[in-house]
Amino acid sequence: MSEDLKEEMRKLKEEMAGLKDQLKDMAAGEGVAKRRGLYIDMGNSVQDYVDDVMQGVAEGVHGELDKSIFIGPGGFRIWRRGGPHRDEEEEVEVNFEKIAKAMSALGEEHRLKILRALMSGGRYINELQEELGGITTSTLSSHLDVLEEVGFVVQEKVRGRYLVTMPGRTAYKMARKVVRFLEAGSEE
Repeated sequence: MSEDLKEEMRKLKEEMAGLKDQLKDMAAGEGVAKRRGLYIDMGNSVQDYVDDVMQGVAEGVHGELDKSIFIGPGGFRIWRRGGPHRDEEEEVEVNFEKIAKAMSALGEEHRLKILRALMSGGRYINELQEELGGITTSTLSSHLDVLEEVGFVVQEKVRGRYLVTMPGRTAYKMARKVVRFLEAGSEE
């Protein structure tokens, strides 16, 4: 697991602990939370409720990370720890064509800028065009199609916004790390 991912998991755990404390504070007293006009009937099992909520959040986060990072779009996963034999590495067939497409998608400056823009939240095509500047709508659309084809971005069906996927986030961060690694090696 990368250091960035470990740091994000640590922050999520801290945030979950903070939310858990807030729920406890809200539920303290008579079993009814009253804060800023919010009423929650917690009954006598406040701790059980809080634990269930936090367990559900943790399972959801873990499941999404597992699906998005470790499994990813077909063929990107090389190994995964924690199978039937804890430390045994499971070999997965490598699909070099898909890997080459993913790397090719990252090999264009505008596509990397699109991923960077989407890291902070979804954007409509006109917002992306405005943010990137100097790129035509058809060129931008073409780049988005490439990123969507490899699974780095998705477009909302109803609203039409573009969103970066977990594999897209991971690919962008990995590309940045590779460049930093190469730059550090060239300075020696």
